[in-house]
Amino acid sequence: MMRKLRLCTLALVIGVPIFPSAGLAEDGRAKETLQRALNAVGGLERLGTLKNQTMWMETGTYYGEGQGMPYIAQYASKWPDWFRQEIEGVFTITTSGKQAWASGAGGVQKLTGAQLKEQLKQVRLTWAERLFPMAEKAYTLTTIDGIDVNGRPTVGIKANHAEGGDFKFYFDKETYLLAKTEAMVVSPQHGPDPVLREAFFTGHSSYGPSYKINLDGKRFVDGKTVYRKVAATLDPELFEEPE
Repeated sequence: MMRKLRLCTLALVIGVPIFPSAGLAEDGRAKETLQRALNAVGGLERLGTLKNQTMWMETGTYYGEGQGMPYIAQYASKWPDWFRQEIEGVFTITTSGKQAWASGAGGVQKLTGAQLKEQLKQVRLTWAERLFPMAEKAYTLTTIDGIDVNGRPTVGIKANHAEGGDFKFYFDKETYLLAKTEAMVVSPQHGPDPVLREAFFTGHSSYGPSYKINLDGKRFVDGKTVYRKVAATLDPELFEEPE
């Protein structure tokens, strides 16, 4: 069970300082791409409601052990630094400000050092995949070449966060819906060096898109949101050290 905790911790999160990163110029075309992507899903005002306390449920299949294993996940969040992820019967990860904990069959572990830094970066990725954080000064955006995603052309931007994280976003060239993200993440099963995390998004709905995640080129998890509640009433202790 603890092995599953280590494997899942960094890759199932899905998916924020105040100053842009030094040395990166503002890119008007990248901002225009982001604006079109925001408009495609209802605009900044609609997505901005996710800053409120939000809870949602996902179902999916985890492939990190080889054979697919179904899972149910419960999430809770409050912009920008509170996040909770619970994979039922496997593990819980909570993030509160600059602190984070992981709880599984082996007990509760407070994340420190490189593990904490990586967890906070992945929370930023989770938020950035909701698009609205990239409209704020926390990120510097630059245009990158589009790629084909599932046989369709895309336009691309890179989002650089001052506290860590270079995330690539690819939007369908016709609809401007999010098609793919790329980020380098640390996964215990691959050792201490970062590996490529690719997330593919399809079936966009009011709950959000379905997604598939590949880790280091291999299928890792498929998931979809089946329930979401915005402006939920959440106990602040939900984001503290889990029991």
